[in-house]
Parts: sequence; C-alpha cells; structure tokens
Amino acid sequence: MIKELFSIFRDSPNSFEGQEKNEEVILLLRRHPFVILLPIALFSLACIVPIVIGIVFGSYLSAHGLLSLYLFVTNVWFLIIWLAAFYSLTMYTLNTITITDHRIINSDQHGFFNRQISELHGHRIQDVSTHTNGLIETVLKYGDITVQTAGTEKQFVFHQIPRPDKVKDAIMQMARSRDSGIKTMVQ
Repeated sequence: MIKELFSIFRDSPNSFEGQEKNEEVILLLRRHPFVILLPIALFSLACIVPIVIGIVFGSYLSAHGLLSLYLFVTNVWFLIIWLAAFYSLTMYTLNTITITDHRIINSDQHGFFNRQISELHGHRIQDVSTHTNGLIETVLKYGDITVQTAGTEKQFVFHQIPRPDKVKDAIMQMARSRDSGIKTMVQ
C-alpha cells in the first residue's frame, strides 16, 4: 500500500500516458533540484519562527493567559507552511518535459486543477538554444532551453533544466533522425 502511494514520485522511464506505438522515451526532465530546495529551505526556516517566539515570550504568554491563543496561531502557521510545501513539491513533481524519439511533450501544472500539455513533433524543430544566466546556474549547470518551431507556436521555452547543453544535443539528434526518417519515407 505505501509502496503504491509513493510510486507517483518515481519516474517511469519506459512509458507515459498518450505514448504512441513504437515511441521510445529518451529523457524525462524536471527543473533542477536546486529550484525546489530553495523554497523548502525557506519553509524550514519559517517553522522555527513559532518556536523562537515560544521560547522568548513563553513566560509572558502564560502569565497573561495567551498560551491557548499562541498554540492556536502556531498550529495555523504550521498548517499554512505544510500546505505551501505540499503545493511546491506537487508543482515540481508534475511539471515535466518528456523527450521521445518522435516528439517533445511539455506538461505544465499551473495549479492543482489546471494542467496544460503541449507537444512538438521532431520534424517541426528548426533550432534549439540554451541560456545560462548567473553564477548559480553556471556552477550548478542548469538553464533555459528555447526550441524554435515551424508551427503556429513559434517557441517552446523550458526553464531551469539541468544540463541544458546535453538536453539540446538530445533534442537536435532527435530532430535530425526524424528529418532523415521523413526524407527516406518520401523518397
């Protein structure tokens, strides 16, 4: 039971919903882990605030009969932090980019009940570029990837992707193999 519950947090490198026949997954990507570690660290620091207030003002709160109010506000504070952490982890987990040997599928979760899924077929890719901005992105090796297309959507931008140069190479290799496969079918 517990194993099934936590299975949603594992990546399935072999299949996904809507996978076409004979389509193979090359990469399953999420934003760099540093992107989620920063909010989690802030939530952890926010958990310390009521503890410090309780230590510093504990005698004052109990002397003036405010201990029950303090405990109530502290519980509400922890509930809000828990909900914010859960929301952040859920959005991090559900925002994925799947690169297959035929297409790129971008799944954007914008809230608990708002998901946008876009796909880009390999033969529509015209150019792929990467952008790394700043010291942290350079040291931790993550950045943005922009895919120029020939379709109605002019650009697909994937933010804070780990090792963007390797991902760019994988996308370009997929696009070249799709182009050569289409040219072979036409001839």
